[in-house]
Amino acid sequence: MIKKITSILSSKIPFLIGILFFGQTVLGQQNNELTIEYLAHASFKITYGKTTILLDPYADKIWLGYNFPEDISADVILSTHPHYDHDGGQFLGKTPYWQDKIPFYQNPGTYTIGDFKITGIKGKHCDPYGKEFGQKNTIWKIEVKGYTLVHLGDNGPLTQENYEAIGTVDILFVPIDAQFHILKEEELEVVLETIQPNMIIPMHYRIPELEVDPNKPEDLGDIDPYLIGRKNVKRLQGNIDVFNSHSFERPQQIVVFKHSPKITR
Repeated sequence: MIKKITSILSSKIPFLIGILFFGQTVLGQQNNELTIEYLAHASFKITYGKTTILLDPYADKIWLGYNFPEDISADVILSTHPHYDHDGGQFLGKTPYWQDKIPFYQNPGTYTIGDFKITGIKGKHCDPYGKEFGQKNTIWKIEVKGYTLVHLGDNGPLTQENYEAIGTVDILFVPIDAQFHILKEEELEVVLETIQPNMIIPMHYRIPELEVDPNKPEDLGDIDPYLIGRKNVKRLQGNIDVFNSHSFERPQQIVVFKHSPKITR
C-alpha cells in the first residue's frame, strides 16, 4: 500500500509543480497590474498592489461646479500646486476632509511609498496663472515595477531639464481641452512629440454634464473637439481601467475616462 501511494505521488509531482508555477505566474500577472481610477478634472487614483496614490484632489464647487467625494482613501496625496482645483482648497484656507489624515506632498523631492518611487520635478505653472504662489508647479514622475507615469499638473512649456528628468514615459497625464487653457496648441504638440509617451490620458477639461452653468468654468473647453480626427482614441465606458505590460505594445493611444459616478453637481 505504501509503495502504491508513493508511486501515485511520484506520478503527480510534475503536475503539482506545474500547478505551483502556474499559480505563481497568474499571481505575478495580477500583482503586475496597475489600476487607474479617474475622479474628475485632474484628479486620479493610482493603485499597485496594496498601495494607492491620490493625485490633485480639487475643492468642492470652487471654479468647478461639482463636488469632490469624501470617501476617497489613499496612502499618500500628491498635489502639483496650490490652486484650489489641485490642492483641495488648502491654499485658500479650506479644510478638506483628508487634511492631516493622509500624508500630503507638493514639493519637488524623492519619496518612496510602498512599491512606488516618486520623484517631484520642479516645473513652472503656465502663464499667466499662479503668480500668487510664485507659479510653483511640481511635475510628478511615478515609477513602479517597470511602469513610468508622469502627471504634468498645470505646467507650462517644459524645459530641457524637465525633459531629461522625465525620461521615457508609459503614461502621460496631460492637460488638454478645446480652449487650450493650460498648454497652448503648439506647446502641447511640442510636449507630446518630445516625450512620445506610450499612452496619453487627457485631463483638466470641462465636463459639461457636471456643470450647472454652460459658460463655466471660464476659459476651459471640452475634450471632444480636440479628439476629432485623431487616431487611436479609446473612450472608456467607466472611470477605472487596469493596465499591464501588454497595454503598451500597441501604437500610442489617447485614453479618455468617464468621470467617477460618485461626483455630482
